[in-house]
Amino acid sequence: MTIFEYHDDMVESTDVTPSRASAQPKSAERPRRRHRPRDETRALLLQAAARVAIERVSEDAPQAHNALADIRIKDVLDEVNRAEASAGGGPLTTGAFYQIWADQAEFQRELLAHLMDQIANPGASEIEALAFQMVSDGEPADEILRRVGDLDFTLSRKSPEMFLALGLGAMVPAELVRGAQREANSRYIAALSDLLGNVLRYGGRRLRDGHTMEDLIWATEALEVGYLLRSRTDPDIPAKTDARGWSSHAIAFVGIVHAFTETGDANG
Repeated sequence: MTIFEYHDDMVESTDVTPSRASAQPKSAERPRRRHRPRDETRALLLQAAARVAIERVSEDAPQAHNALADIRIKDVLDEVNRAEASAGGGPLTTGAFYQIWADQAEFQRELLAHLMDQIANPGASEIEALAFQMVSDGEPADEILRRVGDLDFTLSRKSPEMFLALGLGAMVPAELVRGAQREANSRYIAALSDLLGNVLRYGGRRLRDGHTMEDLIWATEALEVGYLLRSRTDPDIPAKTDARGWSSHAIAFVGIVHAFTETGDANG
């Protein structure tokens, strides 16, 4: 058995396990382990912990960590029964759970798909209504893009499901994420294609040769995800405005739209 003896700035590893070696001549004893400074020990432990964490989420890991496994059936039933009790409903048991899902893995797959579905088009009706009203009012196309981009970012930032889904997307095995996102991605692309396509036509812009609407949509999505994550620790960064009152996020959003499009007949 090994214990650690702490001194002012050292960590000493002392072997207290009985050993036959103690009966041997002193010259045969193992050399005493060197004293390791506490800062060195701290660094070794943190580096090892980081390697363990990275290995668990790496695509090359033999068995990637599945964060959904931390959501236990008991916890889910407790939450349902707490909510149902206040609404006058009867309690659910594990039997009800297994009548729907064969096992925990099947439940995890459907839960992930449910979360991805929740964030596919957050606030879509509000965003579409804003764009329609601004077109009706004859607002400039770039101003419509700015307002649409800012509203989309604001609604996404207020969505706890969004941040949960982003975290799971990084932690859950990639193949599971791809399957869960397939349908949600299709709906997201379809809805945003209609919205952006209408605004581009209204503003007399078209996609540049070699680019598709999907290219543009995924570029704007990458921008938003990056700013969403940054807003967790630095909320002022995406909201910082210029002399016109445009936010940093809106400036970048409109800039990406311009980078993927050009002036001209959007139908030509």
